[in-house]
Amino acid sequence: MGLRRFSLLAVTILSLGSAAVITNPTGLSAQAQPDFPLAQRGDRNRLVQELNLSQDQVNRLEAIRQQYQSRISQQKQALSQAQQELRTLMAGTSSASDIRNKYNQVKGLRQQLADTRFESMLAMREVLNPQQRQRFVELMQNRRGKFRNRAPRGNG
Repeated sequence: MGLRRFSLLAVTILSLGSAAVITNPTGLSAQAQPDFPLAQRGDRNRLVQELNLSQDQVNRLEAIRQQYQSRISQQKQALSQAQQELRTLMAGTSSASDIRNKYNQVKGLRQQLADTRFESMLAMREVLNPQQRQRFVELMQNRRGKFRNRAPRGNG
C-alpha cells in the first residue's frame, strides 16, 4: 500500500506539473512560468496560505525553483524542437528508420524533462512537513478533478 500511495502522489504531482508555483507569491507572470499549473498570483497566494508556509519555506522553495528553472526551460526547448522535426519528417518523404530515430529522441527528451521535474519535486517535498505534503496532494487532487470535469473545447 505504501508504494501505491507514493505512486499516486508522484503521478498526481507530475501530471500537474511542478509545484514550484507555491514558491513565488510575489509574482512572475503565468507567461514566465508556463510549467506551473497554478500560475496566477491569487492561486500562489492561496497555496501559501492553505499550506501555511513559513517565509523560510517560501524562500527555500523559490531557491529550488530557480535552481531547476533554467534546466527545465532548456529541456522544454530541445523537446519542442525535436517534436517539430518529427512532425516535419512525418509529413515528408523520410524513411521509417529516420522517423523512428527521431521519435526515440523525442521520447528520450520527454523522459529527461520528466526526470528533472521529478527531481525538482523531490527537492521541494523535503521543504514541506508531512501535514503540508498531505494538504498539497488534496489541493492538487481537487484541482485535477475540476480540470478533468471541465467542458471540452471545440475547434472552432
